[in-house]
Amino acid sequence: MTAPLVSVCVPTRNRANYLGGALASALAQNIDLEVLVHDDASTDDTSAVVAGIGDPRVRYIQHTSALGVAMNRNTCLVAARGRHVAWLDSDDEYLPGMLAGQVAVLEQNRDVGIVHGGFHVVGARGERLRDWPAPFESDTVEPARDAFRQLIASNELTTSTVVARRDVFNQRAVTFRPDVGPSGSDWDAWLRIARHAAVAYIAEPVARYRQHPDTISSATSSSGQRLRCDIAIVRHVLRRHAAGLPDARRVAGVAHAALAAKALDHAGDLLTRGCRAQSARAVALSARLAPGSVGPLAPRLLGATARGDEYACYRTTKAARGRLADRLEGTRYGAKVRRAAMSDPDWERALERIAQIARRSLPRDATVAALAKWDPTLLRLIGHRARNFPDRRLMPDGYPRDDAAAIEHLERLRGEGVSHLVVPSASFWWLEHYGGLRRHLDRRYQRRGDGDGDDCIVIDLRARD
Repeated sequence: MTAPLVSVCVPTRNRANYLGGALASALAQNIDLEVLVHDDASTDDTSAVVAGIGDPRVRYIQHTSALGVAMNRNTCLVAARGRHVAWLDSDDEYLPGMLAGQVAVLEQNRDVGIVHGGFHVVGARGERLRDWPAPFESDTVEPARDAFRQLIASNELTTSTVVARRDVFNQRAVTFRPDVGPSGSDWDAWLRIARHAAVAYIAEPVARYRQHPDTISSATSSSGQRLRCDIAIVRHVLRRHAAGLPDARRVAGVAHAALAAKALDHAGDLLTRGCRAQSARAVALSARLAPGSVGPLAPRLLGATARGDEYACYRTTKAARGRLADRLEGTRYGAKVRRAAMSDPDWERALERIAQIARRSLPRDATVAALAKWDPTLLRLIGHRARNFPDRRLMPDGYPRDDAAAIEHLERLRGEGVSHLVVPSASFWWLEHYGGLRRHLDRRYQRRGDGDGDDCIVIDLRARD
């Protein structure tokens, strides 16, 4: 049997509702391929979905017991016969022409070991969401030395956009390590490949990446498990694969500063969910990872966390991020941290205007919910009793699954005494994305005063007579 040019590896577990779309997108690629579906002991209709495809290029294996995502990927890798290996998570989809374009890059550049690309972000129902910032604006080939140093700060490779030479796995004995935990085994593999091979990027979107609450990424991020996995990966890579670098100490400093920034992000996330003790532990972890940058600010940040002073935490965290950005200078992740550390004078002036509008529009006894992405600045400026919408103590994911969930959450807050909703201009997209919520607000409630302009909308949640 002649080996195909590309083996598309589709590790899956209980994704029958998405798998058909993923497989159809792979089989529609205009290139010689096989599709390996390795089912990690699913308990849903995965086998029936595969059987219904009826394409001889699909090879299906069902494990009798769950191996975990890393080992399931490894079984795909062992079975792959193609010269190149492409990865496709079973809730994602390829865009037309993806594989042909990426294989061409590999065939034309022998020093490139792995190619990834841009992607569209979609929701659970396939609706377009806001795309994430891209690492490059145009097609790029990054030499191994540079790619590794960027990648150890942050994983920029989305698995369902990755195509790699099979021999880079074989020659360097690269597999997906299950001992790092449920998250990040792909990042660990990309790092070990990038240590010796160039990494190419195609700027044109090549896939649809599905973002929904049931992904491994979502579950491990909120629990802190993803951060723990990242720490384990960095320590292993620094010890086993970076020790021979001439600037190994600088690389280690960058890696630990990046982990400290992620720990601060996790601390802020926990605080908005009302988990003060866990947030304090994340702050302490950040200080241990980067004692010179975060350590001097840790007492102030821990004190504010203990008091539940979200505004003081917000401002102190910005200062800590600025220090970490200095350590991360020269990395793309460092530029992201720098942006998060900076204040935007235009936006701060807009917040002042929005707060003035809100104060003029609100009665003295108002209790306000603000749709401000959990930035406590607006709540502080308004000066009334205030809380975030959504309230992550009640909705930890922060984003309702659908219109019904958004309306239910709003009505719960209203039942707990919230009398007005303030929607800043930066959050107007909410009312477009959750069209049912917008219609509910328009039908049942009134807009107040001069908050009906370009800066914000103020909505009186006291039911119409």
